[in-house]
Amino acid sequence: MAQVRAFVSGNEPVAFTLTDRATAYGWMADTLRSFHYGHCTRTDKGVLRKYLIKVTGFSRAQVARCITQFINGVGQIKDRRHAPIMPFVRRYTTGDIRMLAEMDALHGTLSGTTTRKLCERAFKVHGDTRFERLAGISNGHLYNLRSHKTYQAA
Repeated sequence: MAQVRAFVSGNEPVAFTLTDRATAYGWMADTLRSFHYGHCTRTDKGVLRKYLIKVTGFSRAQVARCITQFINGVGQIKDRRHAPIMPFVRRYTTGDIRMLAEMDALHGTLSGTTTRKLCERAFKVHGDTRFERLAGISNGHLYNLRSHKTYQAA
């Protein structure tokens, strides 16, 4: 523990950090296990926290979450990030994005307001049902669709 205190109190920046998240979690769990974190004094726990922060490059809150997971779990730290179970429903399909790209190719990429009005007019005045969803698009979302990879490929 004295060596860890000396390392933490040093002012020199750390030349190494663990870049792979899984490796960092494994190293943190091994370190906490080897120092018997649950049985350490309060000051020793603080020193270990600073040590983990300095070596991993994680934030204070991240290290606190990992330690909590280590204590409450079976002495393991796992990556709990994952895709959402129910992702947001996409309002505009790839077909809509392609239609927008076609419209921009025909008219030259006009401003968002003008393009939105063209889509609205194609649906309401000319009755083209392909523009039904694009007729109600906002300017901001129109620009979001223009940065989409499907739009860029068209």
